[in-house]
Amino acid sequence: MKVLTASFRFIHIFLVMLAKVLLAAMVILTSTNVFMRYVMNSGIGWSEEISLVIVVWFTFISMALGVKQRLHISMCLLPKNLPPRIDFLLARVSDLVTLFLGYVMIHYGWILVQFTNRSILPASEFPASVMYFPLVLCGVLVTYESIMNFFGFDKGDADLDRTLSGGGCSIDA
Repeated sequence: MKVLTASFRFIHIFLVMLAKVLLAAMVILTSTNVFMRYVMNSGIGWSEEISLVIVVWFTFISMALGVKQRLHISMCLLPKNLPPRIDFLLARVSDLVTLFLGYVMIHYGWILVQFTNRSILPASEFPASVMYFPLVLCGVLVTYESIMNFFGFDKGDADLDRTLSGGGCSIDA
């Protein structure tokens, strides 16, 4: 179990850094293209396509990291002073729904990757599956995080999350 936890911790660190690099690359690429188009009267032909690929990757990576830290939107329709047993049960139901979502992302994402692997993006000539692979990757991460949360396994990376997120607001607050 420790090897699995350490592996996913490494993947988590890598994805946080990748998300930061992708965001910076998208800003630089888009800004450069705007400058080239309006000042130099010639744009970068592939920049819009690559920016779209970067946005897709950034979005799905961020979504997986949000599941890890339980940052997604939730609704509090029930009173806050529910009995602990019911609160525990509702948390498990939430984890099961998230686990199912992860499965759907993996299953249908893989179908999309296989289907779109036969075509190419016109400007960059990358396989079109590059747009859908983040769905599979995110599905694996969402499934892992859901299982870990459902069974209450300690991932031992709360300090790591605070460090990588810049010490923002606490999840437990």
